[in-house]
Formats: sequence, C-alpha cells, structure tokens
Amino acid sequence: MKNFIIMKSSTQAMKARHVARSMKINAVYTKRTDKNGCHFGLETDYDADRLCRMLSLHGIECVKIIRTGDNR
Repeated sequence: MKNFIIMKSSTQAMKARHVARSMKINAVYTKRTDKNGCHFGLETDYDADRLCRMLSLHGIECVKIIRTGDNR
C-alpha cells in the first residue's frame, strides 16, 4: 500500500525526503493537485505514521496522511 504524506510546503517535503533517505527509507518527493489545490509531500511504501514520528524529531511536521488502496 502506498502512502502520501502531505507537508506544509515544498521545502518541508524536500527536507523530509532528505531525512528519510538518510535513514535508508525509500521516499519520493511528489506534487499532487486536487479540487482543494496543490499539495507537496512524500510518497512511500514505508509505515507513514512511523515516518511522521521520525520526521517530527527533525522539526518537520506532517499535515495529513493519505493511504491509497485503503478501503475504509
């Protein structure tokens, strides 16, 4: 299951990608557009909740997690 983690800005998303890669976590910087506007963040197969907790230790705030393939 892919996870899309939305950040506050594109700069925060790029910093988050750098931190994730330094921890050997595969994360791709992504821009998504929907009816609410543009969102910048990371797309990853890694556990999104865990990654957000690790990023918060580096001062990077996750705004929202979107799980694709989740049928809730």
